[in-house]
Amino acid sequence: MQIEKVIGGNMRRIREQCGLSQTDLGAALGQHIGRSWSRQAVSAAEQGRRSFTAADLLGLSLTLDVSVPELFFLADWRSEGRVQLGEGAEIGADAYRERILHELDASNSAQLMIKADVQELGAAVVKMREQHAKAGAALAGLEVGLVYAAKVAQLMTEAEAAALTSEMERLDADGK
Repeated sequence: MQIEKVIGGNMRRIREQCGLSQTDLGAALGQHIGRSWSRQAVSAAEQGRRSFTAADLLGLSLTLDVSVPELFFLADWRSEGRVQLGEGAEIGADAYRERILHELDASNSAQLMIKADVQELGAAVVKMREQHAKAGAALAGLEVGLVYAAKVAQLMTEAEAAALTSEMERLDADGK
């Protein structure tokens, strides 16, 4: 993966966590580096289509309230891939991680890696909840359809339909 894509992906993730639009980030960045970025410039940076100066990195760090090394995190911290530093120049993921955390003490390094893991876990939980909500709505619709279909086909009495509905509601309540 290209280093610009690593930084851009982190920039987007952190910006979204802060609740900033691309326009907001570009304007806020101007307070730290002396010139604002347009929404298009922020978008290009987040997509890895822009190089970063040292001033850009420090300004992003100040604007997003993160350390500079956090901007260099690999999306998958345990990745075994390679990071492209320039045309024809690349570094293995292990060496990359060691360089990013090189000057930090062991405690800070562990905290940064735990933070990356927690953010990854949080994103997975949000995705699972969204999928669960979609599945729950679909199941509820199927359950209601089943009860009405059984009634229409006269396969169930009113009492049997009520009992089935009650059981489905109990199961739904237990699942929450």
